[in-house]
Order: sequence, then structure tokens, then C-alpha cells
Amino acid sequence: MLALEKVFLWFLLYSFVGWLWETLLNIAMKKRFVDRGILNGPLCPIYGFGAVIAIFALEGEHSLLAVFLTSGVLACTLEYVTSWGVEKLFHMRLWDYSKKPFNINGRVYLNGFLFFAAGCTVVKFWVQPEVMRVLDSWPPVLVNWLSWILFALLMVDVAVTIAGLVSMRSRLGEVEGDIKAWKQRQIGRMDVHITATDERIERAEAKLGVQPRAAHESVEARVQERLEEATGAVRERGGELAHRVHDRFTGQQRRWVDAFPTMRADVRDPHLLDQVREQLAKYRRHGADA
Repeated sequence: MLALEKVFLWFLLYSFVGWLWETLLNIAMKKRFVDRGILNGPLCPIYGFGAVIAIFALEGEHSLLAVFLTSGVLACTLEYVTSWGVEKLFHMRLWDYSKKPFNINGRVYLNGFLFFAAGCTVVKFWVQPEVMRVLDSWPPVLVNWLSWILFALLMVDVAVTIAGLVSMRSRLGEVEGDIKAWKQRQIGRMDVHITATDERIERAEAKLGVQPRAAHESVEARVQERLEEATGAVRERGGELAHRVHDRFTGQQRRWVDAFPTMRADVRDPHLLDQVREQLAKYRRHGADA
């Protein structure tokens, strides 16, 4: 049993390292912090599973090249199966590499193979021996209690995450309806303003008759100013939509939308997630008063 608990701690360690890698990489590329984990805690489980699988599958292998190539294949297979499984179970894809070179159905691609292969190679030959040495030096009771406490926390996190994934599709459907209804209301409001503006122009022209052109231009300028004010008012009311979109999702779901820019969902509007990101960004810019 103790050996199993140690394997669990390996899994948590490499899941955390994966989360740290993804987060630091995102900071370097986008110049801002984004929590890239699927769970609420600082873990990327796919890294933990990949590392543990490679450790056991390549236990007796000592060739650097063989470990590199085999671990890359194992890790990419795991990533492919995970992507496929999430899509089938929850009707969404968290990542899509379709625009990357040398990809397979958008689920895995060459750079991922190279990074995973290099990471697993470093883990097997240099990191894992030290991890085993440290854990072996801990009292068994500490390993036991630490494992069970962390396991309980992980299970709570997994349950919350699964609930969020299950409800994500329905929440996106609700937001899709919100956006359509909001656009229809704004079109109606703009039609009213345009009609009123046309009437003002007609009345102004009838009053001016053959008066100087400067007077015409003055009236047109005032009408144009009012039209711009009306357009601005419609834009301001867009804050209502941003607030509504924000409140439709849990904090974890909003983070997924931000953390996975290529995420796709099984909804009618293929651009829906881009619109959701736009509204969430607007909410973040203006806060709760947006």
C-alpha cells in the first residue's frame, strides 16, 4: 500500500510541475498570468499521468534515444486519448492544434511530442531517482497521512471540475441565447434612433428651405451628433451583456475560456466562444459596473 501512496505523490509532483511549466510558458508568451490547469488546484493531471506511465513503462530501459522516442509516443498517445475522451464525454475540446504544423487531427503535434519526450527523459534519468530517495527518507506515517489528505482534496476538486464540464455546454447555450436577444434589442433601438434622425433632418430641411448652406450644415452637424450619442448609448448598454455573460459561468469555467484560447464547444455558433471571451474581457476592464 505504501508503494501505491508514493506513486500517488509522484503523480501530484509531476502534475504540479506540468502546471508550473504551462503557467510560466504562458507568462513568457502572453506577458500575463493565466492558470492553465483544468482543475482548481495547481495541477495539470495529464503531465502527472504521462510521467508515471513513462516511469513504469521504461523502467528497464537505459538508452537515452529509446527513452526519448518511446516516452514521446506514450505522452502523445495519452494526450490524444484525453482530448478524444473529453470531447466525447463533455462535447468540447480544450485544445486544438489544427493550425500547428505536423499535427494529428488537431489533438497532438510535433512540438508537444518533443517537449514531452525531453521532459520524460529528464524525469527518468535525473529527477525520479532523487524523488525516490527523498520519499524513502520520509517516515511511513507521514507518507500515509499526506497521501490520504491530498487524495481527499483532489477528489473534491475532480468532482467540482466534472460538474463544471458537464454544465459548460448548457451554459454556453444560455449565453448564445442572451447574445442573440441582446443584438436584436440593439438593432431595434438603432432603428428607432435612425428613424427619428431621418425625421429631424426632413423637418430641418423643410424649415430651412433655401436658407444659406451654412445653416444646412449646422443642422446636419447637430443631427449627426445626436446619432453618435445614440450609438454611444447602445454601446454603453453592452455592459449589461458583459455582466450577464460573466454571471452565467462559474469562476472555473470563466478561467477555462481564458486559459484555452483554442477551446471548441459543440454549439451552433462556431464563433460563440470568441464572443464570450470578448464580453468577459469587457467585464474585467470595467468591473462589476460594466
